[in-house]
Amino acid sequence: MKDKTNAAILALLLGWSGAHKFYLGRTGAGVLYLVLTLSFFLAWIPALAGFIDFIVLALMDKDEFNRRYNGANMLPAPVVVNMLPPAGYGGYGVPPYGPHGQPYGSPYGSPYGAPGQPPAPRPERNVDQLKTELEKLNELRISGLLTEEEFAQQKARLLGTTT
Repeated sequence: MKDKTNAAILALLLGWSGAHKFYLGRTGAGVLYLVLTLSFFLAWIPALAGFIDFIVLALMDKDEFNRRYNGANMLPAPVVVNMLPPAGYGGYGVPPYGPHGQPYGSPYGSPYGAPGQPPAPRPERNVDQLKTELEKLNELRISGLLTEEEFAQQKARLLGTTT
């Protein structure tokens, strides 16, 4: 974890070389300071900039320093969870329904079904469950996590129709 005091001291004593920029993880700026230092006529620019950086770092609040250079107080990246299976597949890369609209399945969990055995019936949903699932699907569409095409496919999957 970077320390504000160390960064300010580096800016005061070695600001002309960009040491404080390297310390703070700003490698590009540190290299620029070094390149300008090597130029005889432009060496005063990084020296002045280092002194200004010292004043800015010395007067900066610790919370602001931590937010800028230590990543503190930053919100974590949002986690997107797709609660719906991909449209048109029942698992194992197999479509959930056979050629005549009958679902594949067997009591052993195989998506193919057993020979001579009737396919497993589709799970029945009551109206409230279907309404809740459609509302969640619409929220995903509104928030931009689903495109209109994906929304239509998932809606058709929930309603048992084809698109």
